[in-house]
Amino acid sequence: MDIVYFIAKVLLNIFVVYIISYYIFLKYNSSKKFFFTYNMMGLTTFLLCYLLSSVSLEIGFSLGLFAILAIIRFRTVNIPIKQMTYLFVIIGISVINSLVSNNNMILLLIANIILILFLLLIENKLSSLRNEED
Repeated sequence: MDIVYFIAKVLLNIFVVYIISYYIFLKYNSSKKFFFTYNMMGLTTFLLCYLLSSVSLEIGFSLGLFAILAIIRFRTVNIPIKQMTYLFVIIGISVINSLVSNNNMILLLIANIILILFLLLIENKLSSLRNEED
């Protein structure tokens, strides 16, 4: 039965990340170079968290891993803040999708829908504000 939940959760994560990266990010942003990164980062984060969720890790280890990733980020080419925000959203939703217990699938679905709708709302508002300025 665990394999069914795993498949359902990984498909949900792939679907949500694709919706965010393709139908929201690419629609409102001209840069296509982050599409691959968002999708692969979402899948990798999901798999990493899901497979390590049974391993006992302390919060210090998690923060250390985050610090290492932050250092790597600062040693690379500067990424605009909006693209970094989308990357954080992708990582965050992938972590949530992987760690929510199997008996909360409806809650998980609702959380994903809320995030997608909020992103659409914010992007629509930003788009209309830009159009008013022009």
